[in-house]
Amino acid sequence: MAARSPEPPGRFSLLGLLAGDSYEAGMSRLAADKYGQPQARGLAVPHRKMARDLGVGTATGGGNLASGQQIQAVAQAVRPTLVLEQMGAERIEVNAVGELLFPRWSGGTGGWLAEGESSVSDAATIASASATPHCAASRLALSRRLRNQAREDLESAVLRELGQCVAATLEAGFLTGTGSSEQPLGLISTPGIGSQSFAGAVPTLAELAGMVKSYADAAGDLGAARWLLHPSDLADLLLPNGGDTIVQYIPDGAHRVYGLPVHTSSHLTEGKHLLLDPSAVATVYFSAAQVVMDEYSNGKSLSGAAEICVFNFADLAVLRPAHVVVGAA
Repeated sequence: MAARSPEPPGRFSLLGLLAGDSYEAGMSRLAADKYGQPQARGLAVPHRKMARDLGVGTATGGGNLASGQQIQAVAQAVRPTLVLEQMGAERIEVNAVGELLFPRWSGGTGGWLAEGESSVSDAATIASASATPHCAASRLALSRRLRNQAREDLESAVLRELGQCVAATLEAGFLTGTGSSEQPLGLISTPGIGSQSFAGAVPTLAELAGMVKSYADAAGDLGAARWLLHPSDLADLLLPNGGDTIVQYIPDGAHRVYGLPVHTSSHLTEGKHLLLDPSAVATVYFSAAQVVMDEYSNGKSLSGAAEICVFNFADLAVLRPAHVVVGAA
């Protein structure tokens, strides 16, 4: 198929990039050159930071290359918003291709001074939280019949399904990763987080109160605290437990426990209950996501099927472990 001529701004297409169209290929090269690549596994895909830069750029500085608003659809699909980010965790997208260190302070004292007294020494200790590129690979299968459809009809469906696939891969790693076999270390396994033991599979109101107490005793901000549960665990808490009504349903559409909002993720291990300040963690992405169309492995060249493969180099940085509490039986 002949390469397509550049189209008007805002027509960036993921399927066009995979087909080798010249307009998308040029944007991909710009993303790779500007933001780097820890490993070259595929074609660089513009991300939100690049879309923002294009949106504020002048015409002579690249502002006319593409519409930042239009490119967000593709950026969102290959690097979707995760539940931790929906809760309030910061997303950090960096050009770096190696380990990042984030400062972590603990302790620190002050006091009141009489005239002539020297200031109280600062007893704070400074450590660091690290983030290392881990390659998350997500794959979406396409049949020969689908690939023969008009690109305009297929693009939105592909972006929607691809976003769900990528989110599942990243969310599982950030929450429950083992730290081995190239996985990141998941939040529930991070050293230094608080813990609460449950007597049974479904916690009592008093046991959940123990989690709140552990969080508060670590100087956690109760106004910022959020629950993160597996949907099945939330369903269990909706039932009366020993006469206690644990979950309140607020007219704004949110579930709450002890007045604190509840979020859910099916990628959190069932039976694990998390209470955290979302600002205590950050999702870290290294350079741009990469994408490739696999048309040959496992007999695909004969069947006409293919798989879209998306690679994200990412990690979870836990900045304040004490402000994360996990409860489990």
